[in-house]
Amino acid sequence: MSIHTLYHPSVFQGRHKKQTYFEGWYFKMATETEVLALIPGISLGAGKQDRHSFIQVISSREQKSWYVRYPFEAFTSDTRTFNLELAGNRFSSSQIIVDLQFEDLDLHGSVNQMQLHPYPVTLRSPGIMGWYAYVPFMECFHGVVSMHHRLEGSLDFNGRTMDLHAGIGYMEKDWGTSFPEAWIWLQSNCFPSKEVSCMLSFARIPFLSHQFNGFLGFLLLDGQLIRFGTYTGAKMLLCETDGNEARIIIKDKKYLLEFHAVLGPSSHLVAPREGAMERTLLESIEGTIEVTVRNERNELVFQETGTKAGIEISEARTLNVKQNKQG
Repeated sequence: MSIHTLYHPSVFQGRHKKQTYFEGWYFKMATETEVLALIPGISLGAGKQDRHSFIQVISSREQKSWYVRYPFEAFTSDTRTFNLELAGNRFSSSQIIVDLQFEDLDLHGSVNQMQLHPYPVTLRSPGIMGWYAYVPFMECFHGVVSMHHRLEGSLDFNGRTMDLHAGIGYMEKDWGTSFPEAWIWLQSNCFPSKEVSCMLSFARIPFLSHQFNGFLGFLLLDGQLIRFGTYTGAKMLLCETDGNEARIIIKDKKYLLEFHAVLGPSSHLVAPREGAMERTLLESIEGTIEVTVRNERNELVFQETGTKAGIEISEARTLNVKQNKQG
């Protein structure tokens, strides 16, 4: 990891990696009637046979996902900017160009991404992971590229046109060796109020010879960014899940934040273990997340339900937490 890539999480991080490494970018595009997610990435397992690049596609309308595999050499990226190409498919912060034909998937077109809200990067906190971004041996790193942005363009999708003019987008990414053993991930930026966006990730994290349950996330609310995470001193007071929904309460010095997420129809995704894409998980891209925020005087600051939510709840019952609410 170079100084440049450390302070630019969106840029390809794995230039010098040879094995047991993955990196993937998550592009979510929502219209009034449907959601489409594209996940380009690379996988470097322990052996040469495990080296490849890929694009995963999730469609809410078709309630289906696809995993399109390519040779590793089909992937190229710029060394200084977020600009990558994979077998003629191009991805950057400003534009997506896709040209995919695979089994029963036919997806072509271009989408412009505008009015991005990048997650702040500072010396003290280079991205959503805070000071943990400086720790070189983390199992999985996370980056938020754009919390909320506008879309223009259209895609030809299996014989029909998906009109993305006035659509809403979101971008994030992961890289490292493996996804966590157990985690919950919630994301939505489709709220009744405009330009509201939230993301929360809670996972069991190996650290040196131990493990701990850590969380990170944000709420973008009326131009104000509320950050919270293990590294900010925030506390998780409650996490309850039955695998189909999750209720999480987090408290910091200023706010009490409650998230109630409910899965919608889900599709299978492929996830990394020691760099190899060999795990499967379920992700919904049309779930719901009710977000409630109260201030230190217990006054209601915000309460709305986000739709078209990305939700993953994987082996998460072991993450259940219950503390005294004053904790």
